[in-house]
Amino acid sequence: MSGKIDGKLGTTMSLLVILLSFISSDPSFAYMVGPALRLDQIVQESDVIFKAKAISSIPGEDKWFKKHRGFDTYATQMQVVSVIKGDIPTRKVIFQHYGPANNLGSEFSPQSYEFQVGQSYIVFAKKTDQQSVFRQLWENHRIKYDQGVIIAADDRPVEDQSIKEIVWTELNKLLLSSNPEDVIYAIRQLNEMSETSEIGGGFALDDFDRNRVLDAVSSLMFRKENEIAIAAIKAIGAASPYIYRYNESFWLATIGSGNIPGLSKRNANVKNIGAQRYWRHLVSVADGNAVTQVRSLAILSLGRSGETKIFDHVVRWVNDPEPLIRQAAVILLSDFPCKETSQILTDRSEDKESEVRLGVAHAVGYGQFDALLPLLDKLLQDEDVNVRTAAALSLVSFAPSKAENVLKANIDNQDFRSVFVNALAEKNPEPYLGDLAEIIEKRLEPRNFWGGQAPYTLSWHILFTYIQGQDADLLKTGKLDRSLDALEKTKFWGSSEPRDLYAFYIKHKMIERAQKFRETCKTTISFDMERYFSAVDMEYYGIDTPK
Repeated sequence: MSGKIDGKLGTTMSLLVILLSFISSDPSFAYMVGPALRLDQIVQESDVIFKAKAISSIPGEDKWFKKHRGFDTYATQMQVVSVIKGDIPTRKVIFQHYGPANNLGSEFSPQSYEFQVGQSYIVFAKKTDQQSVFRQLWENHRIKYDQGVIIAADDRPVEDQSIKEIVWTELNKLLLSSNPEDVIYAIRQLNEMSETSEIGGGFALDDFDRNRVLDAVSSLMFRKENEIAIAAIKAIGAASPYIYRYNESFWLATIGSGNIPGLSKRNANVKNIGAQRYWRHLVSVADGNAVTQVRSLAILSLGRSGETKIFDHVVRWVNDPEPLIRQAAVILLSDFPCKETSQILTDRSEDKESEVRLGVAHAVGYGQFDALLPLLDKLLQDEDVNVRTAAALSLVSFAPSKAENVLKANIDNQDFRSVFVNALAEKNPEPYLGDLAEIIEKRLEPRNFWGGQAPYTLSWHILFTYIQGQDADLLKTGKLDRSLDALEKTKFWGSSEPRDLYAFYIKHKMIERAQKFRETCKTTISFDMERYFSAVDMEYYGIDTPK
């Protein structure tokens, strides 16, 4: 088995997050994940804590472990080096845990670990009814995916210290390892265990002082091994909203005045203390001889630092020969609202490289530069699909009252028609009833959709809310039948929408339509709706079915 403790990383989103669908409009494969725990909380959960060397792993059997596709139960034999908490009478123990099985896919992942023979670990465990046999703390993984086991630097006994100092010592030893994977692992752990909510990230842990962590990893930004330099830069600039591509839509949902539905908002007031403290180091990396990926990441890590002295460097980087450096620079310009920034972004919207134009599209949204909305209009016609998508996403991050002209000018853009119509229709649906119906019936959404609520589901709710507000006499005229047909014919994604539509019909005494809709649902909806419809009948009539 690999030396990494189940190398998958939890996504840094929120204390309770939905995995597997955070960038998908389909929630059917999602499941809830609990928050990360502080070290002192993990200590409380543990019956025993020990440092030990892995000897062997074999299939295990324990009724506590449920069956999960893609995972088996393992019994890893370990040689105990130090007992940190609890009573362990023997030097050899068995640690029972989940682990991957035969690379099978799985829609659900329990807490799992992989151990490398000869590697030492700090293990937090529960007792079992067998002496010297222990098991993992919990069945379901948390947002910090690998909690419960920490790789140790060596097989030496630990000193008489608190658990925090023991873990700190082991991780700092790993920072000095000749194995790059050890160094990267240590950087990640130190970063995640000091990502307080004030800084950002999804872990909100304060096991280690952030400044102490920054001091420990700062010199690693200059390492020749690209992977180590990247890990260190990401730790230093962890609070920058610009360093992760998956964060683009979430940050625009946070910073924008428009509505990007279905995406959780970040903390808009995060403090990029790493960049504030080490901005000169990051500038030095960006100006150095590292590969382009490292240099551009150093620039993006400066985001939201509030350091005005960076601006002159950014202006210089927008003319760099490397497109990715120019891209990073124009994105960082979103932190500096001024005439010079507007002129640079306007000029760079004509850059011959699509990566740079992509950066301009993001920057207009990140900076919420109202005066540059015409740039988004132009970039929506770009030859590159990624540039067009970035421009559309930035556009809907603006309040419709500001972006109305650009939205209307591009409402016939077939790729983004669904989100543009929704943005315009949320305040006043009436001019867009036919458009909303079409979006619902055809389940329209952008080809490169950025995630959150599916546009056609939002269209359904906009249209239904409009219908609910109409006079009962208007419903009898048939003028709204086109809208009602669309509401009925959608492929429903849950029970509440068809239930509420049925209840609307019953409330307005549209009994014939209600019964036809109910019958249609028996063949068009894969789950049983009858109990929900009957509950509506009981609420309005006191009987299961109205006459």
